[in-house]
Amino acid sequence: MAHPLTREDLDQINEALKAIKGSRVVIERAKVAGLDVGAQEDELNTAESRLSAIKQGFFPGGRATG
Repeated sequence: MAHPLTREDLDQINEALKAIKGSRVVIERAKVAGLDVGAQEDELNTAESRLSAIKQGFFPGGRATG
């Protein structure tokens, strides 16, 4: 059975996870400034969970195969 996701997909997932980490810094700064960013933080957590699950499910060793 062919692998449904490619190396490029893994690269995109990794880039998105990296961007999420950067977004966390901005969210923390917004919190310090007194802004309500709870909804954005929830969305970020959901996106990170989903991407991490996809990565683990399709790339359990963190690497693309085939």
